[in-house]
Order: sequence, then C-alpha cells, then structure tokens
Amino acid sequence: MLNYIKSEFYRAAHSAEIRGTALGLGGIVLLMNLVLYLMKDLEHFRYGITSFSYSMLVSMPMLYCYVAADVAVMLYEADRKNGTLGNSVSYGLSRIQIFASKCMVSLGVSLFLLLLILPVYIGSALLLPVSGPTTVGELLLEIPAMSLIATGALILAVVLLDFFENSFFSVLTWFAVLVFLPKALLLAGMALASRTELLLDIALWMPVNFLSVQSQVNMSECTPLWSTGAGMAKCLLSGAAGIFVFGAVGVLMLRKKEI
Repeated sequence: MLNYIKSEFYRAAHSAEIRGTALGLGGIVLLMNLVLYLMKDLEHFRYGITSFSYSMLVSMPMLYCYVAADVAVMLYEADRKNGTLGNSVSYGLSRIQIFASKCMVSLGVSLFLLLLILPVYIGSALLLPVSGPTTVGELLLEIPAMSLIATGALILAVVLLDFFENSFFSVLTWFAVLVFLPKALLLAGMALASRTELLLDIALWMPVNFLSVQSQVNMSECTPLWSTGAGMAKCLLSGAAGIFVFGAVGVLMLRKKEI
C-alpha cells in the first residue's frame, strides 16, 4: 500500500493538470490583487483594500470543497478507462486499500496546492492598504474551519469516481449530494417552518447552507460562522460527520462494486 501511495504521489507530481491548476490558481489571485493595487487610487473606487481581497475567499468557503474535489477528478477520472484500478487490484491491493490511498494522495495534493497558493494570496494582498472589516486572521481561521468539510467532499468525490463508469455522473452526483439537495431541503424547510422546524434544522447542518445563511461577509461587515467557538465547532462537527458518512458509504459501495 505504501508503494502504491508513493507511486501515486509521483504521478501527481508529474501531472500537467495539477501543475496547470497550481499555476492557474496562483495566477488568478496574483492578478486580482495586482489589478486592485493599480486601481486603488481611482476616485470612487473603494475595493482596493485588503478587506475586499480577503473577503473574496472568506465569503466563498465552499471553494475549498470544489478545489479538493477537482483534485480528485484530475488524479482519478481516467482510472477505470486506462485499467489502473484493475492493475492495482491484481498486485494484491484490496478495493478498500486503494480507496484509502486515493483519499490520502488527493488530500496531500490539495494541501500542497493550499500551501503553495496561500502565501501568494496573502503576500500580494499586502500591496493594498490594510483597511476594512475582513482581516487576514479571518482568512487563516477559514482553513481549519473548512478542513474537515473539504476532506469529506474529497472523499465523496473519490467514492463516486470509483463507483460510476462515467465521470460526468460522478460530478453530477457530487453536486447533487453537496449542493442541489441541501439547497432544496433548505427551501422546503423554510416553506414548512410555520408547521415544523425539524426540516430547517436538518438543512442548516449541511455546509453549503449554514456557511451562507449563518455568515455575513461584505464590505461593511465580516462575521463568518467560524468567528465564534460555537460556529467553529459546527464546522468541525459537520465536516467530521461528512468524513464518517461518506467514508462508510464508500467502503460499503466499493466492496460490492466489480472491477
């Protein structure tokens, strides 16, 4: 299993898609802050400050989940097409060992991208005047708050990529589970709130819902959910639940799935 993990890290290190993603994300944040810097002295332009730059990420925490899932797709989308999965099993690895290894490699690559891009983001933002409600502290606190939630999203992506023959269905199902169904449940809970709040309470434990509904991040206010102890705990508990549920479902599904 250790040799398999090493070989997968080697493959990831030489992946053009991973390198392109690192350069693309780093280039986007650098370009954004350079544009804000060049425009900061324009009359009536109030976005050329650190707060606006930081708030771009603080206000969209689900980006961590999208990038983590994208890493899994880039690494393992073609496994069933090129026979990599069957070859790994033929060398004596079980489906569960392969699944766990893929999760660890995807997580490691995701962390590498974060450690690579975050200094570029913060460093280039320091070109701007330090002003506004959103600080670098809130940006840094977002990382532990989203760590388990993004890990659960990554595990779900690996499960679905292994389970479905077509990667399109994997991506569609991922969005359905983490975005579409929770949003539908939230709307249904709000509609039925006058009769029962149970559905709404359940919906507000789903990350895509509580991260948007229970946070306020804009030019005049920055109160993300994780700025309080209870809010941080909710993020961590929800993420831990996602890891457990998606991991357990993945083990059960993959045990029954034919190579």
